[in-house]
Amino acid sequence: MDARRKLKKLLFINNLWQQGNRNKRKPIDNSSFIPSVLTLKAGDLVRVRSKEEILATLNSEGKLKGCGFMNVMWQYCGTTQKVFKPVTRFVDERNYKIKNARHMVLLEGVMCTGTDFYGNCDRSCFYFWREEWLEKL
Repeated sequence: MDARRKLKKLLFINNLWQQGNRNKRKPIDNSSFIPSVLTLKAGDLVRVRSKEEILATLNSEGKLKGCGFMNVMWQYCGTTQKVFKPVTRFVDERNYKIKNARHMVLLEGVMCTGTDFYGNCDRSCFYFWREEWLEKL
């Protein structure tokens, strides 16, 4: 009974801590820049928005609606790319659950080749791009 009580107390404290962190998150301030959703299809040509435009959409954690913008993606700002396909579902490898997605696409040939910390990687994972970060041409 004592172990059960300690576990319950630990879970309660953890829940309070998570709620406190949730309230400290900075809301997205996109009053100066509100991108529209495009509903892109495979084959559409797009321009990746500028760094300033993308930064205006990101919260304090560097995310827009749960999708993070990785540092290696900045190199594509201002470039013209072709949409490979829209993302509607994907496997989240952190917990191996299938997640639904809206207004996200994969760009043709824009893949991860590794990081400075870990080195090269041959897996060739696509980056997820929010439509708000792209401009249809």
